[in-house]
Amino acid sequence: MERQKIEVGKRSDMGIFEDFKEITKLKKVSAVKDILHNAEWEKIKVDMAREADYQFIFQFVNPDTQAKAIPYSVWIGPDKDTIEIIEGGYQYVHLNKEDSSMLFEAITETKLVNREI
Repeated sequence: MERQKIEVGKRSDMGIFEDFKEITKLKKVSAVKDILHNAEWEKIKVDMAREADYQFIFQFVNPDTQAKAIPYSVWIGPDKDTIEIIEGGYQYVHLNKEDSSMLFEAITETKLVNREI
């Protein structure tokens, strides 16, 4: 299987997504994939109250490998201990605290709890 990386964007004060992190460590990429794969996704279109806090996509490390990138939009919950994700616009999941913490730390390299948005 070809190696992948995660490209993460963070919403700026201006409301646009700016390049934030590029996650290339296989262990972190695999952890994010496992959490997303095991999540209980709902096939539903949801309208969130505000723009996402982060977005990320998986990209192949080899630039010659072409694949359609599916965007994942991430919202930090009001208590800052869980996250909600929309995959490609039509799949939604609200992760539990443990998975939220693990995924958030993998894509941002910071802790989820007690942080400013």
